[in-house]
Amino acid sequence: MPPSSLQTLKNLLFNITSFGVNFIISFLLTPYLIRTVGKEAYGFIPLINSIIGYSSILTTAIGSMAGRFITMRIYKQDIEGANKYFNSVWVANTLLSATFTITAIFFIVYIDTFITIPTNLITEVRYLFGFGSASLIIGLLTGILGIGTFVKNRVDMTASRSVIAECTRVIVILTLFYFLKPSIVYLSIGAFISAILFLFFNFSFKKKLLPELTFAPQKYFSLLHLKEVFFSGIWNSINQLSSILLQQIDLLITNIFIGVSVMGSYSIAKTAPLFIYSALAMLSGTFFPQFNILLAQGKSTELIYEIKKSMKIVGFLIGIPIGFLLVYSKDFYMLWVPGEDADFLYWLTVVTVLPMIIGGSVNPIFGVFPATNKLKIPSIVLLVAGILNTLVIFILLATTDLGVWAIAITGAIQGGLRNMFFSTIYGARCLNQKWYTFFPVMCKGCLGMLVVVLTSHIVKNILPTNTWILFISSFVIISIFASLINLFFIFSKEERGAMHLMLRRKMKQ
Repeated sequence: MPPSSLQTLKNLLFNITSFGVNFIISFLLTPYLIRTVGKEAYGFIPLINSIIGYSSILTTAIGSMAGRFITMRIYKQDIEGANKYFNSVWVANTLLSATFTITAIFFIVYIDTFITIPTNLITEVRYLFGFGSASLIIGLLTGILGIGTFVKNRVDMTASRSVIAECTRVIVILTLFYFLKPSIVYLSIGAFISAILFLFFNFSFKKKLLPELTFAPQKYFSLLHLKEVFFSGIWNSINQLSSILLQQIDLLITNIFIGVSVMGSYSIAKTAPLFIYSALAMLSGTFFPQFNILLAQGKSTELIYEIKKSMKIVGFLIGIPIGFLLVYSKDFYMLWVPGEDADFLYWLTVVTVLPMIIGGSVNPIFGVFPATNKLKIPSIVLLVAGILNTLVIFILLATTDLGVWAIAITGAIQGGLRNMFFSTIYGARCLNQKWYTFFPVMCKGCLGMLVVVLTSHIVKNILPTNTWILFISSFVIISIFASLINLFFIFSKEERGAMHLMLRRKMKQ
């Protein structure tokens, strides 16, 4: 078994563990927050995080492609070239940090003129935004130090430290809630402490994985190298703008045009789908470093195989929570947030999750665009989709009584169509493959999710879910039976044998 496959498995297992810890923490913390601070106040947590996330439109232009260019130079033994990219990006991020600091101060002072905030929450929302912005700035200043985990395909190191940082964040939050009056501010204070902790982790990553790179901007800063990264990454910035228009601006629109109370309900309904989106990005991102390494080494056949394999694995794993949530989300909300409108939350969740039936197995293809440095066309397509999505939402809000449903339904339709008819076809084109190269794998992933849905319906008709024990038992039973079916349905005999051998060797280590 190739060492790269074993490392990918290790990355995957650590990423799943990290995500599992984050999920359990949020699963337990969210209903507690809703009870203690109220639904309306809770809704400002994801809203402020989204607003702070808008800064990624600028940071992505420089940071998103740094790993790709440094990886290419490292594996071509061009250490001086890698140092030029490293130092140039760090200088640019430092300047951006100064800009964001000034912008954040202005927004903190005038925040109540930009968004609708109840009078009694204005001070708390200001502090929420302030600590959140500080966390962003710390990450921007030191994030480039952790790039070695991507370059050397050691994503497992980031994942393991993420568990420590997340646990620290929760300990800080719970301690503040225990000793002080409940407040949404504690969420951003916890994130701020976590960001400081990751600052030290990133320094250790840099020292261990990329000792050949040094901080010497006076020697290595190169405007030419920075421009190369920027003009390549600008398309990722457009992608980020599009992503905001498609997935993150919805809470802001709800806050301004529909109301704070509905925003609170919508933020609850988005919690589970956002976790699935995060899991999908985490699982897919596990394979991206290997895509870059294989491309740098000129191994095109191995790259195609790796992409197809990643699509199968991601579709196999993500299909379980997607299929389960489509059937059981009403039961979940009745147990998780009793007192809320479970029917309303259920249908909002279903509409939000539906596009992932197609997008689940397709998601790893997104790593092909930055790896091949062919970002222009996907960025334009995504931007057009984002603009049209936002325009349609405003038209529907102005001409119909759909309300928040206009936001959810519009996003679901465009997401499904875009993943089916563009991402798979253009991904194959970037690799000089036939347009339908990835369609068979995508179809297997979609059918695999339907297997989970059917299994969920069967189990639900047999086993009640009026307690957490029965609910979790249902999930375990469905996961086991659906996985056994999909193991034979999605993977070939040779792939099942390779996975079995890989797991045996990994357990012996």
